[in-house]
Amino acid sequence: MELKFYIESGIIESYVLGLASETEVEELEHMRKLFPELDTEVELAERRLEKACFDEAVLPPVEIRERVLQKVRWEYAGAQADAQSNYTFINIQPKDGSHISVHRWWKIFFIIIFILSKIFLFFAILYYLKYRQEKEKQQERAAATVLIHARKANIFYI
Repeated sequence: MELKFYIESGIIESYVLGLASETEVEELEHMRKLFPELDTEVELAERRLEKACFDEAVLPPVEIRERVLQKVRWEYAGAQADAQSNYTFINIQPKDGSHISVHRWWKIFFIIIFILSKIFLFFAILYYLKYRQEKEKQQERAAATVLIHARKANIFYI
């Protein structure tokens, strides 16, 4: 009676699925030693789950099959080439044959750097022109003060 209750409790299914805790696993292993019928129940549970997986399986798209087969062909061709020679084959051909592509984020990064460099160049020229204009004003003020001092000096000597 206890064995039938243990089988129906669902511990075997959780053990097969790998969801059982350590104590449940230890308990089941101990019970399997005491009752050999549990071994057949574990095998039956494995078969039931396997059958359910195969019955409800979802086939992958055809494109995935082609990609996997292409990789297998490359690996097979590479293994044959390794058996024949001692060099490594690296395919560096671009996708469409006309240019080599760069990841999108690198393109965005370089565009941002280009725009920032133009902005910094603009401000550098702007501040240079302002600096030159301010320096010319200072020279004019200095010349005006010298002229004023010279006139004052001439007034006192006359």
